[in-house]
This record gives sequence, structure tokens and C-alpha cells, in this order.
Amino acid sequence: MRLPQPLLDSPYFQFSTVNELCKAAGDPDSAEVMEIRRLDALNLPPVSSRQILGLMFGLNSGLIWSFQSRTHRYYRTFNIPKGNRQRRIDAPCVGLKAIQKWLATQLQGAYKVPDHVFGFVAGRSHIDAASVHAQAVWVLSVDIRDFFQTTPKSLVKTRLLELGFLEKGAELIASLCCLRDNLAQGAPTSPLLSNVCFIHVDQQLSYLADKYNLRLSRYADDIVFSGKGQCPDTLRDELESLFIGSTWVLAPEKTELVSLPKRLKVHGLLVHGENIRLTKGYRNKIRTYKHLLATKGAELTNSEKIKGHISYEKYVDLVVDAQRNT
Repeated sequence: MRLPQPLLDSPYFQFSTVNELCKAAGDPDSAEVMEIRRLDALNLPPVSSRQILGLMFGLNSGLIWSFQSRTHRYYRTFNIPKGNRQRRIDAPCVGLKAIQKWLATQLQGAYKVPDHVFGFVAGRSHIDAASVHAQAVWVLSVDIRDFFQTTPKSLVKTRLLELGFLEKGAELIASLCCLRDNLAQGAPTSPLLSNVCFIHVDQQLSYLADKYNLRLSRYADDIVFSGKGQCPDTLRDELESLFIGSTWVLAPEKTELVSLPKRLKVHGLLVHGENIRLTKGYRNKIRTYKHLLATKGAELTNSEKIKGHISYEKYVDLVVDAQRNT
């Protein structure tokens, strides 16, 4: 189900104003109404209780309780290919997903995006993240293993409390957005909440980059440092130490330090040289695709996939041209 954009954009969902919501909530002097107004003043969605959330969505508070307390009943689990293995996806049911999508939209304004974060941020892409590292002479890449599934509900709740929610509201939102006590791979709220939960580590990453005057980007679970001089001898150890005792674990098989004259690749794009660019192998594949479309377009069964690759090449070129002109 696709929610109408006006409903997603409204802090009060089906209500037009906070006064309208408060009137529907009952006694204007009640603690509930006062909490609604307090959250609204903080530019947070007024999720003070199951009753108020149900009121905004036109749902029985008993159903909200079931979403919160019997979360596993409202997910469909399946696997999708990811490289040589399978990735587990837990997709929420229509009703729960609608609430999650609204929450993700409403909580975006409460998250102050660090300059080096590019994943799950409107207006930023993996191409922008790769561009940070243009003209590098070395690249250090690390990957967080199972980023969403290792972000616990307890930390989600803690960060919501820090944003300004009270205990009841923070517990409700955390419960609605987690499955098996962690963020769900498949919930619309997981991308934003993973960034919110990672904010303290992002601060440490930024400090480390500033300490050695390095470039830094994080795109979801991929963290990349680069530089034009020599890579600091202690950088890898200092980076790995940030995760000791943390809820997140780095995947050691994906940790890689590469220096020139070897190829420096970030998010599938080459970054050594003045501008980022596609690899030679990928460019050759695009030329083949263009030839196939020109000669056998009507006969191809995977023409949409081929057009997608060609469009991606054009998009990379547009981003690079725009960066050259700024």
C-alpha cells in the first residue's frame, strides 16, 4: 500500500493541526494532551501512547498493542540473493508498514546528518560518497556485519529518549520498529534509525579523520578513509578499537587497505585520478549493452536490466560533470 504523500508529510497523520488532534484526544488539561503539545514543540511526531497513535491512524489501540507486543506475527520473512549467499528480509504487513513509513518520514527532521554520512540520506548517493575520495593515493575500507540486525531495540529506545520522547513513547516506537529485539532488515524505519543509533560512533569516526587530516565517508555499513599522503600506521587499529565493546562488529574479511599503483575502488567506482569513474570492465560491458540494444533490442528478454545499466552510466557522468562545474 502506498500512502498519500500529504498523510506521510503530516505530523498528525489524518489531522490537519495539533489543535485538531488535541481536541480529539479529550481533556485539554490532561497529561496526554500536554505531552502531545510538548512533542510537537520539539518537532517530533506526537507519539505519546498507543491511544494517540491509534487515534491519528484511525486504528483501535488494541491493534497497536498487538503490533507492539506480538510483532513477529506481522512480518513476512523471505530470502533474496546477495552475492554468493542469501540475505534474510523481514517485511512488515501493510498496517505496521504504514505506521513505520510515517515514523521514518517524521523522524528525519530530528536527525542531524553528519557531513560524512551518505547512506539513507535524501539528496545523497553512493556516487557522492565515492567522490569524497577523488585523487586519493590509498583507501582503507571496513564493513559492519549485519548492520540492522545488530542494532538493538535497547539502543533505539535510548536514542529516542535522547531526542526528547518520554519512556512510554520511546518504548512504543522502538517496539514497533524492531523485530526479535533488533532493527528489522525490511522495515522502512531501519535505515533512518540505524543512522540515529550510530551517531556517537560517527562522531568518533569524524574525530579520527580530523586527527590525521583524512577524507571519510560512511554509506550505510561501509566506512571508508582515504588520503593523499601516507596512511597513518595506527589508523587501522584505532578504527577497529572504536568497535570493541560495541553492539556492532566489523567483518574482518572485508577490511582492506589498498594503495597506488593498485586500483582504488569505492562503491564500485574508481577514485584515483581527478574525477571518479566507472571501471574499465564496466565501461566495456556498457558498450556491449549499447550494441545489443541497437542491433537486437526487440528480441532481448532482459532489455530493462540493460537499460538500467546504461542509465546508471549516464547518471554517474551527470554527477561528475556537475561536480566539475562547482
